[in-house]
Amino acid sequence: MNSTLQYIIIDDDETNNMISKYMLRQALGKETDVVAFTSAREGIDFIASSYSELVRFRQILFLDINMPEINGWQTLELINELEPAIKNRLITFMLSSSIDPKDRKRASDHPLVYQFIEKPLTPEKLLSFGANLEKNELSNHK
Repeated sequence: MNSTLQYIIIDDDETNNMISKYMLRQALGKETDVVAFTSAREGIDFIASSYSELVRFRQILFLDINMPEINGWQTLELINELEPAIKNRLITFMLSSSIDPKDRKRASDHPLVYQFIEKPLTPEKLLSFGANLEKNELSNHK
């Protein structure tokens, strides 16, 4: 069984997606597998369709809160409806510019959210949890 990490960004801001992809590759290596979506629906479809019992993916999701069409909280509700084998391989970080303490509290209390990260992603923020992710030490994160 092959074990890999894949990083997924769901954020309606294309510029932030480019910055986040760049920061992930700077902090974790140029060959880091990163995909980004400006549509929550497309991101969820990708997560659901990329599941394979033959490959043990660990997917790290950076999810924006404030998006049109489907916001981050609604996206989490849709993820929660996925099969356990799919949603259990996700480690979700809320990546947001929100300064609302209620968003931070809600993220902290949500069973699918590992941590709230304030935009933008930086190498320092990534390295603070990157080593643990690479070792898959967050497998039972909540």
